[in-house]
Amino acid sequence: MGTVTFEDISLNQFDLETLPLLKKLRSQLLNTKPEVCIERARHVTEYLQSTEGSGESMEIRYARAVNYFLSKKEALFFDENLLAGTTTCKAFGAPVYPEWTGLTIWPELDTISARDKNPLRLSPQDAEELNLGIYPYWLDNSILEYARKKYNNPECMQLMQKIVFFIGSKAGCISHTVPNFKVALEKGLACLIDQAAVKEAELGRSESASAEDEQKRRFYQAVQIALQGIIAYARNLSRKAAELAATEQDPGRKANFEKMAQICSQVPENPARSFREAVNALWIIQVALHAENINMAMSPGRLDQVLYKYYRDDINRGKLTVKEAMELIGCLWLKLNDNTNLVPETAEELFGGAGTAPAVTVGGVDEKGEDAVNDLTYMMLRVTELLQTRDPSLNARYHYEVNPETYRNRVAGVIASTQCVPAVHNDVVDIRVLENQGTKLEHASDYAVIGCVELGVPGRSYDAPSSIMLNLVSVLELALYNGKRPITGDEEISPPTGEPSMFESFEQFWEAFKNQLKYVMGQAIEFNELLGKAYQEKLPSPLLSAFFEGPMEKGKDLIRGGALYNSSGATNIGFADTVDSLNAIEQAVFIDKKCSFPQLLQALKDDFKGHDPLHQYLKNKTPKYGTDHPVARKNAQNLIKFIFDFYQEHENYRGGTYRPGYWTMTNHAGQGKLTGALPNGRKAHEVFASGITPVSQATENLGACLRNVGSLEARFIPSGQALNLKFPTLTGEADIKRLGEAIEAYFKYGGLHVQFNIMSYEMLKEAKDNPEKYPELLVRVSGYSAYFNDLNEAMKEEIISRSAYDIRTGQAIPLPESTD
Repeated sequence: MGTVTFEDISLNQFDLETLPLLKKLRSQLLNTKPEVCIERARHVTEYLQSTEGSGESMEIRYARAVNYFLSKKEALFFDENLLAGTTTCKAFGAPVYPEWTGLTIWPELDTISARDKNPLRLSPQDAEELNLGIYPYWLDNSILEYARKKYNNPECMQLMQKIVFFIGSKAGCISHTVPNFKVALEKGLACLIDQAAVKEAELGRSESASAEDEQKRRFYQAVQIALQGIIAYARNLSRKAAELAATEQDPGRKANFEKMAQICSQVPENPARSFREAVNALWIIQVALHAENINMAMSPGRLDQVLYKYYRDDINRGKLTVKEAMELIGCLWLKLNDNTNLVPETAEELFGGAGTAPAVTVGGVDEKGEDAVNDLTYMMLRVTELLQTRDPSLNARYHYEVNPETYRNRVAGVIASTQCVPAVHNDVVDIRVLENQGTKLEHASDYAVIGCVELGVPGRSYDAPSSIMLNLVSVLELALYNGKRPITGDEEISPPTGEPSMFESFEQFWEAFKNQLKYVMGQAIEFNELLGKAYQEKLPSPLLSAFFEGPMEKGKDLIRGGALYNSSGATNIGFADTVDSLNAIEQAVFIDKKCSFPQLLQALKDDFKGHDPLHQYLKNKTPKYGTDHPVARKNAQNLIKFIFDFYQEHENYRGGTYRPGYWTMTNHAGQGKLTGALPNGRKAHEVFASGITPVSQATENLGACLRNVGSLEARFIPSGQALNLKFPTLTGEADIKRLGEAIEAYFKYGGLHVQFNIMSYEMLKEAKDNPEKYPELLVRVSGYSAYFNDLNEAMKEEIISRSAYDIRTGQAIPLPESTD
């Protein structure tokens, strides 16, 4: 149960003037340009090259490669942050992971520093080392190329690489998860190493040992090797901090170096004895996790719960003040911003502006179902309000039957202040959804958010929630064009399902659509299965596995099904546009008979040129998802149920199920730009609606939007959803309370998640036209925050055009003509 001691939960006595260290560090962060870091790529490649053909198992080789890198990783202190450790060798670095997507920048080594959108500095020396020394080894050894050769470039891989049907994220990472930091903080890594050694010894040694026992032995050895690498890095940090302290003339900096030297000699090898030790140990482990797995959505989890006992004990002993705790939380928040993604120029159209999305979760209930809101919850909200940085992605859990209204309204107040964070999650529904997936109640009650909006149980469920990112609109076009898509020309992509011009009922088209969807989902699943099996052979994760319940007990790596719960996620892009197009076909062709199917198809091919009356009818008169229209409600429910049923019938390579979700990152903008006109009246190359949000301007009333999105059957959405709402302004406590009431109303309808942008059409348009006036403008995308200026043009356009509602009347505010 949480304990709140603050009289003023807003903590308004603290600001950046009373916390000058955080103000200074924040300014330095925002003024530091990102650079490509090749340190990890260099050391991992060097070790693996030197042991090629050694006969050593991949589990051991890869663990040794991680250990080799961490042992050699440079101990750097770029600023006056109170925490030791850096993700990269740059103050703000984009690490290269050649096993995954690192090779995608090979063609632009000479230009990446000067490209127009989100340039990344790369020195000529590092570019030459990548080109001649690192990349050649990985040309045939990246996970994608390994799988391509192993499975002879199967149909599913060819379809994935077209990008416009689905994206299989295992080609780029498996890092979307929430480790369990508690055990490491309470026991120390030395204890975990001892446990693995005991487990290894229990297996004994025998020439007749089974293959399964040999696999377990290798796993326990790999865990020990990888964890020893973390300890080596911490010791390096301790030595370097002591060296710097010896020569530092400034008393404050000298004392900080001395303190960090002492802390890093204790943790994370040994149990944390104080709040500062716990925070620094957690950060060093986070850094180390990125030595093994790519820096994408490795989420710290419920930090107000993980760190609370250290905070409480130090406060009670008089060894810590609230201000000092605020500084340490702020230092951790800023450290979580010390790295960014390595994204090639072509991918900027799909992923431009995305951060690394390390999600932090606060509030909600504990494992017993009791109020978990505590002092740290409010401190983390206040630090987020003050710093307003892209990361961490803060998520506030809210249980409307248990958490107090004051907490709900404080969350709403922070949203009003930051204009976009935190996102809010519905404990009542989220817990029930996880239970429906077979998660124990006490585990489900301890859920945390992964990356964007996905749900996981820290250190117990390995969810891989972004395994599949499927473009539903591509399926719609395959049904419209009988197995082809305009963007792929005359190539037959999928089995034909009939010419729509011959269909005599909507049910026939619905069957064709479902058959096309089965094909694409099936191909996406096959790709994920093949890549998963390739990982089991090529890229194990013994270090990450050590921070989960299950692997140590089973002697199984996470990638082999070691976790207690093992699911794979499949998110869906273009949901609202697909539903509205299904609505339009049913209404226009088969109910109102405003046009025939051939006439509709011709209008789509012409991008509605010369078909203005039909275009206006489709755009303005056909049923829209997010409204009370029965056709829209039916088709939305039917679609999510069909997708859920199909995925749940399939078991993944780790023995778990597939879970669908509805969040889109920036894919809905990029994929929209690659798609032709649609039956709902959307013209060619316009962006799709984000997440599970209705199409812009489709819902004229906030209440109807909340009611109809919330009424979607939540158990069919076990991998999370992103509902994006926008209000031009919130003024005063009354409006903040209205926002809190809107959140609660939506949750009582059944919604899982909601996030906001508190900004007007006009302000966003001005920010797009005059980016220099808004250098720090944060916006909520689809499950995470981004700096508006970092987004590609399509994504900016989508955020500008999102429906805005008046918080007082609930009415939609018309989109000004100038923003079209």
